[in-house]
Amino acid sequence: MNFLRRFSLQLSPARQILLAAWFFITFANFSFWQAAFTAIGTDSWHNVLFLATLYLLLITWLNQILSLLLLPWLLKPLLSILLLGAATTAYFMDSYGVVIDREMIRNTLMTDPREAGELLSPKMALYLMLLGVLPMVLVWRSKIHYASFMKEVGYKFLTLVVTLVISGGVAAAYYVDIASFARNNTYIRHMIVPVNYVGAIESYIRSNLAGGKIVVAPLGEDAKKGAKITSAGQKKVLTVIVVGEAARASEFSLNGYARDTNPELSKLDIVNYRNVTSCGTETAVSVPCMFSKFTREDYSDSKAKRSENLLDVLKHAGFDLLWKDNNSSSRGVAVRIGEQNVQDLKVPGLCHDTECYDEILLYQLQDYIDKLANDGVIVLHMKGSHGPAYYLRSPEKFKKFLPECRTNQLQDCPRQELINAYDNTIVYSDYVLSQVIKLLQQNNQRFDTAMLYMADHGESTGEKGIYLHAAPYMIAPDEQTHIGALQWFSPSFLQRMKLDKSCLLRKADEPLSQDNLFHSVLGLLDVKTSAYDTSLDMFASCTAK
Repeated sequence: MNFLRRFSLQLSPARQILLAAWFFITFANFSFWQAAFTAIGTDSWHNVLFLATLYLLLITWLNQILSLLLLPWLLKPLLSILLLGAATTAYFMDSYGVVIDREMIRNTLMTDPREAGELLSPKMALYLMLLGVLPMVLVWRSKIHYASFMKEVGYKFLTLVVTLVISGGVAAAYYVDIASFARNNTYIRHMIVPVNYVGAIESYIRSNLAGGKIVVAPLGEDAKKGAKITSAGQKKVLTVIVVGEAARASEFSLNGYARDTNPELSKLDIVNYRNVTSCGTETAVSVPCMFSKFTREDYSDSKAKRSENLLDVLKHAGFDLLWKDNNSSSRGVAVRIGEQNVQDLKVPGLCHDTECYDEILLYQLQDYIDKLANDGVIVLHMKGSHGPAYYLRSPEKFKKFLPECRTNQLQDCPRQELINAYDNTIVYSDYVLSQVIKLLQQNNQRFDTAMLYMADHGESTGEKGIYLHAAPYMIAPDEQTHIGALQWFSPSFLQRMKLDKSCLLRKADEPLSQDNLFHSVLGLLDVKTSAYDTSLDMFASCTAK
């Protein structure tokens, strides 16, 4: 600290900016350089020279950007913000292999304090200190000598010209290599700190501001219950939709996984779907998407916010609706019907420290059902397999695979212990789903019942150095998009809805996606509306008219 107090470097603004560009490219871009070395290789002098050239090119390129952004007299505060942001970004990229884009920013901003707390670690503090706080202190201790306004403009112009000449010359000399590298590694632009997170934030802000004031367009106002629901003398219909969290299909023993992760569901008469893909790779995208009328190709956050969704259509049709949440909210899906957040209930045996196990979703649910006098749809949003602290997601008695990773620093855990911790979350989710089914079975005297389960997205557990989820969809590994999905129907529900279960079982391996949920629920519950598309109804071909 004495060194810092004595430190006083005298620099021009141009030199300060150049030094900052060098620091970012050299010390905050480990993940980028790791990817670049892997993609380019060092097996020839040509490749080594290309890597060195790329290093020079990135410094000059970033210097140009910073010269335009870091205006005189605002240089130190803006640079301080960039340093802290770069340190945080570098930590998550280096630790979990995540890629920073607009959707990652959206996902980050919608993370609740509990989830955010799980990401804190001594390693993160070290990153913040070495890549953020320490260089920020040095920035503020340095003395920057500003010239007159016109001279500063001239210096900035001269700097831009010089760096443009250098970068242009370098780019021209290695045009073929650069073009090939960029074309074959499109994700690479999301890995250059701090440009990646600044660009992602700008894109997020722009997308949220686009279109001005949000006006929600009505959807399915013509919706009404069909004859299968309204026939006189029939019981009421009760359907539970369970939204899973980070449950990849490959870890379901129902899908052929060697470990018995579905001991309870395997005993029940379910329909398991083995080839279902998600709309996105994070909750903030997938949950609104799966309840919207839009397919993955057509979906955007802006469109979802400006349109009613499945719950609204069901409400128009006259169903009673309940959303119970043990995650980080419905992400706007239930905004017009309201939602119950159960994380703060603190029920002994069902809750620990700052959160509750997913069994809390069943707490007092029977009381709600007892008072239900109408056809009902209940949505349960699970905590499921949310990382990185997988060990917190399952109670001790469900820890079937030991030893398990008991830290949020996944990259520091032996791989088998990490897999054990994740697989235990699947085992526990299996139990919770079986309890939902048993609850519905207990109410078959009053209701014809059904349960639909679909995970929001999958999860990476260290494959190719990638952890967690939220990778850009076009480059996302299969582990993040191939999701668990299954259904259960009471015999009376199948009979009433004229649904051929043997037909469903025959089609269980056919490709499906979250695009199907909206229309499948409407078709399953015999909701007549112009918003319904039979071609996207997974039940249509197995339902008698």
